[in-house]
This record gives sequence, structure tokens and C-alpha cells, in this order.
Amino acid sequence: MEDLNSIAKKINQFTSQREDELAEFDLIIGVSRGGLIPATIIATKLDKLLLATYIDQENNVYLDKPEWVKGKKVLLVDDICRSGLTLSKIKNHIESARPKLIKTYTVFCLTKSALQPDFTTLIEEDLKLP
Repeated sequence: MEDLNSIAKKINQFTSQREDELAEFDLIIGVSRGGLIPATIIATKLDKLLLATYIDQENNVYLDKPEWVKGKKVLLVDDICRSGLTLSKIKNHIESARPKLIKTYTVFCLTKSALQPDFTTLIEEDLKLP
């Protein structure tokens, strides 16, 4: 199991290494539950607006303040991408709010995932996250 300190360190490295590129985003959207902590760290470090989104067990997607998304550059953040299904459904939902740009970041992504985030650390085996 990854610990919170190593995950926070990985997120901080990501934001530090890509600070100029990330500064261009207007809005950070965190996937509830696991993506909210990484999204909060990123939004705080970059001084960006933060929204939350989640997907229920019936695969319905909900987004706080979708009207804030239109015409904005959005970074969608989650903790891990295992199959790509959740990230894909949420990304499609956000696209319906007509952002100018949407990119994805997950702290980790399985190499076998059908969807590869724009920014991630690829892993071969699934992790149990706190």
C-alpha cells in the first residue's frame, strides 16, 4: 500500500515539474472520493478554482457547477486509473459542458487501462490506496 506522504510527494513533484504548463489551466476538477485530495493539493498549489465530480453505482455522473466549465481549460484529477471506465465517463460528461480544453491526471494508471491519462505514473500491478 502506498502511504499518504509518498502520494503527496508524487503530486508535488508533478506540479513542480509542470508548473508553467499547469498554470494555463483555469479549473481543477477532482473525482470523488480518491481524486479529491490530489485535486485539492494541485488547486491549492496553483491557486486555481476547484470543483468536484462523482460517479454513482449506476454510472450516473454528477458535476458541481457545470456552468463554470464552459470555455475553460480544465484539469480532471483522480487517484488511480484501473480500466479507464470512470475517467472516460466523467471526461465525456465534462466535455458536454463545453470546456475549451480538458486534460486528465491520475497519480497512478495501470498499463492495461483502456484510457491513458494525459499525465500519470504507469504501474503494472494495482495498488491499494489509503
